[in-house]
Parts: sequence; structure tokens; C-alpha cells
Amino acid sequence: MSMLNIVELKPGMKLEQTVYSKGDKVLLSSGTILSIRNIEKLKEYKIEEVDVADRNTLFISPADKMQESLVKDFIRVLRETSPKRREANKNDNVIKVAAQLEALIPKIATKEEVLNFMVELRIIDKVRLYDHSIYTAVLSGLVAGCLGLGIEDMICAVIGGLLHNVGMAEMPTLVRCDEMNPQQESLYKEHPTYGYYFALQKDIPRVIANCIQSHHELWNGSGFPKGIAGEEIPLLARIVSVCEHYSSAIMYKNIPPYMAIEELYGASGFYYDPQVVNAFVNNIPIYPLGVMVRLSTKEVGIVSNIRKNEGPRPIVKIYFNRVNRPITEDKIIDLGKERTIFIEEIL
Repeated sequence: MSMLNIVELKPGMKLEQTVYSKGDKVLLSSGTILSIRNIEKLKEYKIEEVDVADRNTLFISPADKMQESLVKDFIRVLRETSPKRREANKNDNVIKVAAQLEALIPKIATKEEVLNFMVELRIIDKVRLYDHSIYTAVLSGLVAGCLGLGIEDMICAVIGGLLHNVGMAEMPTLVRCDEMNPQQESLYKEHPTYGYYFALQKDIPRVIANCIQSHHELWNGSGFPKGIAGEEIPLLARIVSVCEHYSSAIMYKNIPPYMAIEELYGASGFYYDPQVVNAFVNNIPIYPLGVMVRLSTKEVGIVSNIRKNEGPRPIVKIYFNRVNRPITEDKIIDLGKERTIFIEEIL
């Protein structure tokens, strides 16, 4: 038996003794396996310490384990995308939004319905469903914040990004199917609808369920499942749509970031809401400060400034020429001015 402070409790621990409120109401009975929800309940009732049977043994559920993984993975991707250093971000507003998201994700990770869905996605395909959803959620939260949306909308954007592909759980054989026959494509186009109903069945708020249902709708009305267009598409779905496209392009389609961004630029106002695309490309640092890159000229250098120019056009200091020989002169290429030169590869 161990008496533990409330902050030391972990999901999966077993209560040795019944826990009562100050009014002698039974909160949790002895033998209860602690979960995320009932630990929060103890905190709500300001319980300071409880007896657990064995602090070194956990009877933890997959959802409880996912809570820890979700917070850790989200913050890792968030800080890779938006480091805490001022100069490593496109502007000061992004730093503020990223800090808000870092504070919000522990709250989001207490929602068991979200955790259960994330467990399912991770089991089916870690890269194409779980990792992709984490990255989409980070980008969606950042874009929502940069558009000036409030905290509740940011939370919904993050959850919409996390759960946008839950309908794929009904068709796991299609997850890695890059070329589909007509029958498979017809089934694939139903995954937003499946996800919509899955979300409602688990009491996910309708605003998030609508986001899941509409994340493949396109600005010109050529998307699916309903073929709605423009501002008929919920704003959160428009945000997730842009972020999901970029995430899937670079995470498992092996499209270079500059090409993925050019796709968004080219499709802005046609497939994607131009306001959302602009918020994405002008606030998300695609090429991190200090990263080594190869340009389309085959020269190699270091990204030395990401703040001067809008969009994914940083300043690069060149250190090696096109045949990989060190250069002696001080050469700076401003991709904001040299519009025909692109970053071809991150080294």
C-alpha cells in the first residue's frame, strides 16, 4: 500500500481504499483502476492524496496510454514546426499561438472519446493515420490561431485535425492503396461520412463532426461527399483540408515541401480557400531556421533568415557550389527576389 499525492497518480493504478468527498460521499471505491477521467474527478473534488495498492504496477488501458503519447507527440511536432526561439518563427504571432496550443493539448488529451479514436488510428497505420493526424492537427491549430479564431475554435480545429480520418477505420485495406479502382474509390469517398457518424455516436461536438465530414470538400464544389462549395464548407473543414493536403504530401507521398506549397498556391481560390492558404504559407515556417538545404541551382547552404519574406521564400547563405566544393566568397541568395530558384532538398 502506498499513499500518493494526487499529482503522482497515473492511469492504471489501483485504489487500495475508498475515496470520500468532504461530505462523506463515495467518489471512488477501493479496487477501482484509475483512469484519466476519475483522476480529473479527484482533482475536481480537491482530493490531495489517496492509497494505491502498488505504485509500481499499472493496469493501464490503451486509451490511458494514448494520453501520454498524444501530448508528447503533439508537443514534439509543434516545437519542430514552431520552435520557441523568436527568430525561428515567421512572426511573433505564431509564437503566441504555439504557446496557446502547448497549453491546450493536455486538456484535449483528457477526452477519452478522442483518445479511443487515436488508439484505433495508430493500430491501423501509425504513419498514414496516426502520425499524419498529429501533424495535421498541429498545423490546423496554428492556422486557426493565426486567422484570429478563439480558443474554443482552436481546440475544435485541433480535434478535427486529429480525427479527420477516423472514417478510414471502416476501410483499413484502402489506407495504403495509392491507386484505386472505381469501386475502391467510391468506398473511399464515403470515409468522411463514416467519420461524421462515428464522431456523433461518441458524443463528439457537431462542429467537429461537420469538420470531419467536410474535410475533402473543395472551394469550387468538386470535392466530396456532398459537393458543397466556398463558404458553404465549414471554416474549420477548410483549415483542416489545407493542412491535411500539405501533411500527406510531405509525410508519405514524398513530395518536397516547396512543391507541396506550390500546389497550395496553385489551387488557392480554386480548390482551397485563399484566406486559409495565405494564413498557412505566411505563418508556418516550412524551412526551419538553420537547416541545410540544396537549391535548384544545386548549390548548398544554410537557411539564415525566415522572417524577411512572406511565404516559403527564406534567405539562404551558400557554402558549397553546384559540384559540392566549398566557396570562399560571401554569397547570399534571397529566394524572395530570386523567384526562379527553389529549395530542392533538406539535407
